Amino acid sequence: MTLAPAMPQNPNFTPKKWPKQARSRLSFDAMVDACARILRKEGYEGLTTNHIAKVAGVGIGTLYDSFPDKESVVAVLAERLMAASMAKMQAAFAESRNMGPWPGVVRLTEQAVANVVEERKLSYVLLRQIPFVMTLPMVATWRTAMTELAQDIRIAAGATINLPAPKEDTWLIAQMLFNAILEIGFLDTSEEERRALTIGLARLTYRMAVGRDPMEDGATV
Repeated sequence: MTLAPAMPQNPNFTPKKWPKQARSRLSFDAMVDACARILRKEGYEGLTTNHIAKVAGVGIGTLYDSFPDKESVVAVLAERLMAASMAKMQAAFAESRNMGPWPGVVRLTEQAVANVVEERKLSYVLLRQIPFVMTLPMVATWRTAMTELAQDIRIAAGATINLPAPKEDTWLIAQMLFNAILEIGFLDTSEEERRALTIGLARLTYRMAVGRDPMEDGATV
């Protein structure tokens, strides 16, 4: 007989309390950083509250003062990673507004893949090995923000975009891109091959959005 997994005691995966003083912030950040180090090196199977406390250099009591369980530490880590990724995408979007359609698509696609590659091991563990991460409110917010960014790109592109149902089609393209970008970033391959796949994805995105290949518009790879 297989028993169903127990429901988490902390279904929102939130800390017990957020640090207010400098010293407590240092300990809090050390525990979140320790969680990242363990996940990069040992994966989710190697993560325990005792291990986090040991790597962070704090007592287990200090950990339990702030976090009810290891999942809540993971949740804070995931939130920080997503926030950093979104900030970089927004900066890339601001840059792309001064570019033509094709260079803009390339710039944004390259940044999205670079975000994954920068923390490839950690992102893989969080998004592929820990099922509850994709259900976290902050991850849902991140995905919504990415979709909204895609809509902003569509609006900024104006008449360049050639989609039968612009808003709905842009949403679908954004969902496909999300998974394709992760796969390219996670792939164990050479930087040359990753670059080729990234440009290929940008080219496909352009064709879907504009209705023709960028090379037909005189673009170069």
